[in-house]
Formats: sequence, structure tokens, C-alpha cells
Amino acid sequence: SNPRFLEKAQGLPADQVFLDLEDACAPLAKEGARHHIVDALNNGDWSGKTRVVRVNDWTTHWTYRDVITVVEGAGPNLDCIMLPKV
Repeated sequence: SNPRFLEKAQGLPADQVFLDLEDACAPLAKEGARHHIVDALNNGDWSGKTRVVRVNDWTTHWTYRDVITVVEGAGPNLDCIMLPKV
């Protein structure tokens, strides 16, 4: 969710990249992280990579906004939503 890490992830030799809104994101940074991820998905070069966003645990109050923001903002550039602790 850190813009520097999102940029670095685009160049990694990986088949799949998951962008984390759960454990890697502090509670006060979650709203900004959603927007960083949407921007990275829409404007980054993810050639050849499956793009996954891991949202917060369904029992938290963050999950709904995670899903809505990411899917509405970057749906065509998103391959999968990862549900943690399922």
C-alpha cells in the first residue's frame, strides 16, 4: 500500500502480485492505501502478472470500503480479491 513498494512490485519477476490492505497497512493508513492501490492498478505496468488485492478480514469495519473502493476504482485492472482468514 506504500506507493514506493507498489512501484517496485511492478518490476518484480513474479506471476502474481498481491497488494495488501490488511496486515501490511496500519489502521490510520487504510483509507489512503486504498487510493494508492487503485492508482497503481490503473496506472502501473503489471504486464504478465495476476493482480490481487487482499482486503481486511470480513469481521472488521474496513472490509466493505476496501471492496467498494478497489472494485469501483480499478475493477477492469483487477484480477482477484483475496479474502483473509477464510
